[in-house]
This record gives sequence, C-alpha cells and structure tokens, in this order.
Amino acid sequence: MNNLAIQWIVLAVCALGAIVRLPGVLHGRGKVVFTALVLLTIAVALSLDAIYLAVDALMGGVNLANLLIRFFLYAVFLLIGVRMAAAFDSAGARRMIVGPFGIAVLIITISATVYFFLASELQGSSTGLRDFGSQDTVLQYAAVGRLYPAYVAACLVVPGFRAAFDRGSRPLHRVASGLLACGFAIVVAYVVLRLMPIELQQWDIILPFLAILLTVLGLCLIWLSHIVSRRSHRQANKLA
Repeated sequence: MNNLAIQWIVLAVCALGAIVRLPGVLHGRGKVVFTALVLLTIAVALSLDAIYLAVDALMGGVNLANLLIRFFLYAVFLLIGVRMAAAFDSAGARRMIVGPFGIAVLIITISATVYFFLASELQGSSTGLRDFGSQDTVLQYAAVGRLYPAYVAACLVVPGFRAAFDRGSRPLHRVASGLLACGFAIVVAYVVLRLMPIELQQWDIILPFLAILLTVLGLCLIWLSHIVSRRSHRQANKLA
C-alpha cells in the first residue's frame, strides 16, 4: 500500500468518525469530540497534494494552509486531551493538559510556530513544505509543530493503558482505551524517532497516520460504548 492510499484511507475514517457522531451533536452530546474530529479531518485532507495546493492557492500561495494544519492539530490534541482525561478518569492528565504548565506549553508552541513560519521563505505552495526542507527555520518549524501533540499524547499514554486494563470497565470501553493509548504511544514514539539521526522512509507516513487511525477508531468505540451503556440503563429502568 502506497503513502497516498494510506492518507486517503485515514481521511475516510476521520470523516466517517465525524459523521457518525453528528446525530448526537444535534441532540447536544459530544460536541467537543465532534469538533476535534472535524478539525482532524480537515488537517488530514490538507496533507493531500491536490487538496493542499488548491486551498493554499486561495490563501495566496505562501503556505498559510500548512500553518492552518498546525493550529488545527493543536486544537485537536487540546480537545481530545481534555475529553480523554475525563474518559480515563485521570485528574492528573487533565491538570497537565489544561493546568498552568500545559497552557504554558501550548502558548510557547504556538508562539514558536508563528515565529519560525514568519522567519522562513515560503513563497510557492508546497505540501508538507517539502520544497523548503533546506531552510533551518523550516526544520525548526516542523520540530516545534510536533512538540504539543507529543506532550498531550505523553500525558495520556499511562491513563489510557490503565483504563484498558481496568477489569471493572465495560469491554468496549477497555478496547477503546487500548486503541487510544496505542495511538498516543505511537505519537510519542514518532516524535522521539524524528529527533534521532535516522531515515524513517515510508514510516514517516505510516506512523503518524497509524496513530490517527487508532485514535479515531478508539473515539468511535468510546462513543459506541456510551450508547450501549445508555440503552442498558434505560432497559434497566423499564424493568425496575
């Protein structure tokens, strides 16, 4: 399977994940995760050459679309981080994400992202800024862009696996937690690997998109687990 096929498959899964949550959103449920999935779908779509080049051309052809991807991903990890900390019943993870330190990490990341973007010569649309990889500021921009997602993911790995091995939880919830924990672990591992002087080759696509796929599947299973729980609760009330 080539890289393009992987990207399209993950895009389809992200879009489907958002669509299946739409009925709940219309009833006032799950708005945070739905918003995160919509933003994630857009970010993944912008990783595709055809979509990126068309969108960036409308924005002036100076790669503002890439900056948009960064901001969307920061928002995605913030929203998912808060919701998953609650789903994993981890007050510590929530505190690390939306407490003073977590907010400081987010602000520093956003500031550094904007700085390195503005300091780079980016005239001419280029998906993933591949045509500008020789610029040190572009390399720093890319490295900073991985900082906040890795931080949030690192906060959730242990709570996620703890929830997955909690025998008191519903089976669906445990499977969902396991998928999410694996997705977050891959995010952290990918960022660590990118810091090493090694060529990831095709894994440079496989790892981040596998992390996205596992995360979206985990979110869908948590949604399904909640639906099953609500229906079981209603049936129990009828029998009471």
